[in-house]
Formats: sequence, C-alpha cells, structure tokens
Amino acid sequence: MNFTVPAEGWPIYRKAPPHIRLAWDDGRAQMHGKPDCKLGRPVPGRAGLPEEGVFAWWHWDGAGLEAGVDPLGFYSLFLYQKGEEVALSPSILQLIAEGADPELDERALAVFYRLGMFVNGDTPFRYIKVLPPGGVFRWRDGRAEQPQDHSFIPRVQQISRAEAVEGIVTLARDSVGRILDDWDQPVLLPLSGGRDSRHILLAMDHLGQRPELCVSFQNAAMRVDPDAQSARALCERMGVAHKILGKPRMRPQDLLRCQVLNSLCSDEHMQMLALHDFLFGGPWAVLDGIAGDILTNPDDDAEGHMRHAERGDYAAIARDMMDGHARVISKPGYPDGPGSRYAPGRRDEAIAYVGDCIARYGEAADPYQAWWFWNRTRREIGFVSSSIFGSAQAVFCPFLAPDYVRFGLSLPYAVTRDQQLHNQALAKAYPAYADVPFSEGIAPVYGAGSLALKLGMVVKGVALLLRLKPQHPLAEALGYLRGDAVLKRRPGEVLQLHHLILSGLDATLARELLALGPRYAAYGRRNEVLDSFVPA
Repeated sequence: MNFTVPAEGWPIYRKAPPHIRLAWDDGRAQMHGKPDCKLGRPVPGRAGLPEEGVFAWWHWDGAGLEAGVDPLGFYSLFLYQKGEEVALSPSILQLIAEGADPELDERALAVFYRLGMFVNGDTPFRYIKVLPPGGVFRWRDGRAEQPQDHSFIPRVQQISRAEAVEGIVTLARDSVGRILDDWDQPVLLPLSGGRDSRHILLAMDHLGQRPELCVSFQNAAMRVDPDAQSARALCERMGVAHKILGKPRMRPQDLLRCQVLNSLCSDEHMQMLALHDFLFGGPWAVLDGIAGDILTNPDDDAEGHMRHAERGDYAAIARDMMDGHARVISKPGYPDGPGSRYAPGRRDEAIAYVGDCIARYGEAADPYQAWWFWNRTRREIGFVSSSIFGSAQAVFCPFLAPDYVRFGLSLPYAVTRDQQLHNQALAKAYPAYADVPFSEGIAPVYGAGSLALKLGMVVKGVALLLRLKPQHPLAEALGYLRGDAVLKRRPGEVLQLHHLILSGLDATLARELLALGPRYAAYGRRNEVLDSFVPA
C-alpha cells in the first residue's frame, strides 16, 4: 500500500491508540473507531519492488475492511476475531478496552513464561493474534479472509567468507542510502557498544550524512557502563555529538509503561524508556540496528542447536532454550523457572509446540537462526522499532531491508560459525575505527545506589501492585517486599506485574492502564542527560 500522507504513531501518550471494530448485525456492518489508519513509515524499495520498513495500515470503505503489515511483519498489528466481530489495533489493551474477550491462551503463556516471548502469531489472549509477515486481512459482509504468512527461508548460498563480507558491507550501505535519500530531516542514532548501531554510523559516515546526534543509555547502577563508554570512544574518534542518558529512574513506573507499550507481549525493553522519553517531541528520525547480528553471527548456543537440527531433534533446541532462560532469571534449584511459577504442568506441551515451530525452518542454512529471526527478533525485539522508538518522528531499520535479510538467512553455517563475520566486515570496510573497542572489551564498574531512591522504588512498587486491585492485596504486597521465591529480583518484578495484570484484566482495567500514559508523559520533559560530548 502506498503511503501518500504522513503516518501516525500512538506511543507518544497524547491520545488513545487507534482501533477499528466491526460487527455483523442483522445483515449490516456496524463500524466503530477509525476507518483509515497508517502506522510507522515505509521506505521505497528497490526499483519495482514493494515498500520496506516497519509499518501497518487498515482501510474501511464502508462495506469492506483491508489491513496489512510490512513485508517482514515487524510492526505488531493485533487482530481480534470472535464470532462475527473483528477488531484491529496496535495495542492489545485498546482492543480489550473496546470489549474484546480477554480469555487467556494458556499454551501461549506456557511458552512465554519459559522463553520470555511469544511465537508464531500468539499473544496472551486466545482471540487476539498478530498479523504475520506481509499478511493482509480482509473482511466483507461478515466474512473474513485470513492473512497469509509470507515469511521466507532462502536457499543456502555457496559463498566464500570474502564474498559474505562484501555482501554484508554493500547491502548495508545500500539500505542506509535508500533511507537517507527518503528522509531529509535530522537523524538520531541510538548507539550501543555492539556491532549493529556502529555499522549504521560508519555506513552513514561513508555516505557523507552523519547523524545529528548519537545517544546511548547507561545502566544507572554503573559508574562505567561498557556500552556507553564504547559508544563514547567511537564518537570522540569520529567527532560526532554524543549524549549518555543514565539518571536514576523509578523502576516500578517504567515496568508498567513497558507492559502498556509492549501490549503485554514482552518482558524486556524497560532500560530503553529513557531514550523513548528523550525522543518525545524531538525532530528526529531514528535508525535502529535491529536484526544486524542475528543475520550475520550466531549466538553462543548456536553450535549445540545446530547439532540438534542436523538430527532433526527440534524439541531438544526448544528444551535447551527454556533451560537456559530459566538459569538466567531463576534462583538456584528451580530448573523450570517462571514456568513452574505461572504455568505449572505445561512444560512438555510448551517444548513440543516450540519444537514444531522451529521445525518449520528445518531447510534453512541455520534453522535456529531463521527461527530466532522470525520469532524472537520479530515478535519481541520488534517492539523497540514499533513502540519504544515510536516517540520519534520516524523509525528506520536498515538491516530489515528484505534483500539484506535474504542474504543473511542464506549464509552457510560454516561462514558464520566462528561469530567473527560481522567483526571482519566492519574491520575491512572501515579500518580507521577497527581499534575502537566494543563493549565486551571494557570492564564495568558498579556504584552504590542511593538508599532513598531504593526505598522510593519499593514504596512505588507496592503502590503499583495495589493499584491493580489484586484479589489478595496484603499477600501480593508482602510478596513484592520479600521478592519472588523462584525468580531473581528484577525478572521477578516484571513477571509478577505481568501475571497480575492478566489475572484481573477487563475493559475497565485496560482503560485505566491506557489512561496512565498521559500522566507518565511528564517523563519526556525530564533532563535525562548524564553526560555530553560536543565535538570542537
């Protein structure tokens, strides 16, 4: 669909998320909400090819509805279907506020509490799904045409390491160039200490269009944050303006804001809210480095997963991932982690379901990598582009150009196996900056937090739980004060809040949660800048 007018974002808290709701009543369609909506901002594709980017849309012509998402499905547009009623919104809470049935999807939640994400098109709710990659939903005369999944598994390339390096560099530059040709306003680059955002900055510099500003966020508990320090070192070398955001924030409020922004579909991204607020009301477009590493370098567990894939044992990959997730966020002695806490007795079901999902990618060069891209990167990390950075004027994702994705997913495992491909590409293309350390080359230094701040967070956390009107207020408050018996403190807070919201969620609570947004918008006017570098 061609976007001829500016798209509109909702996560800036100035208005309710857009929605459309249709019901078939006595032979007539009843429509409530917004008949036309465009979300995100597409980028022109290569000549003759569809638009790229992260975006969604719907159009109601008075008789029929058509809705769709970007070719890779990275914009989460939620579809509610029950009986003869359908509804669409970028916010699950808005759907429930408008009367969607909040019946839970227990299998989906069994996966979420063991992996920290949802897979396929699942959400916490039985009747609400997310549109698949390139999916188009149509509804007319009370009948629905379901969206087709256009995700792809490219054929494995026969390619050398040198050719892979050349392809990564060339395709990334081409994608960044198309974005910069389409956007002539200021650019802000969120810069971490990793490869993806660094790659974008160096490609922009090569093309002669540096960002107006780079911004990093720092863990408030650290005096030396490796990500922020690595980003600063690169900006000082290049002479690019850089700000570090890292002033202490009220964690409980940010936890709730994240649940609203992520539509209860993620347990991550709270650390990025400082940048969300910094972007609020600014003139910038953001270039997000999502997917760069997963498309070029496997992670530390990839070798074991590949051995399982070669035997066709995809359930073993699912089991290993769930065990690994539990080890990271659980206290010792709880191998099933939050699964045993919030979805007991469903471990085997969750393993089988995720194993079947991974098996769909069995013909990929690296089945685990392909599954990870189409599921975790799209379904969880994707909220950064569509929601967390939704306070920017526009968000662009260079590594989500379909030709870059096809190239990355088609690289043979022998080429990516040593996890050095992206490093080698950056060093070859931009040798002047090859000695600037990444975050893993910088040692963190932790500081002592303010006692008053810690006590304030405890009080705010208890107040937040009570605001959700739990069935057993005293028990929930005491549980928060003591900490979860199974989970480490911070993941315990996130999942306790998530579970409480789900257990009491109805239209009234959904409206109350959405109404908190304008109150928290004041964060956007706070000075979050901890440190600045302005080139001479």
